[in-house]
Amino acid sequence: MILERIDSGEQAVTSSLVIAETCAWLEYRKRKADVGIFLDAVESYSSLRKCETTYTDELRAKELQRSYPRLEFFDRVYVAQMERLKLTEIYSNDRALDAVKGIKRIFK
Repeated sequence: MILERIDSGEQAVTSSLVIAETCAWLEYRKRKADVGIFLDAVESYSSLRKCETTYTDELRAKELQRSYPRLEFFDRVYVAQMERLKLTEIYSNDRALDAVKGIKRIFK
């Protein structure tokens, strides 16, 4: 499991957008009490680097629409962040990311 590997010290990166999206999903699912638990869990992973999403990432996502018209905006923002941070692997179950050149999707 991904979180077990990170808990064991595997270096990983997440973004403020992923964190916010997860919190919004929890609230939408009427699980507001779990938001704090989730944020505490994210904070507890010392090998998990938390990166800010920037407006420049969002502008780059707009440009990426030409190359990846089927990719949702959030996914294009993730791709833009990965470009900026020079990351080539992403933990995701979203198969749409398989179309992105230079990025390897991992879901185990």
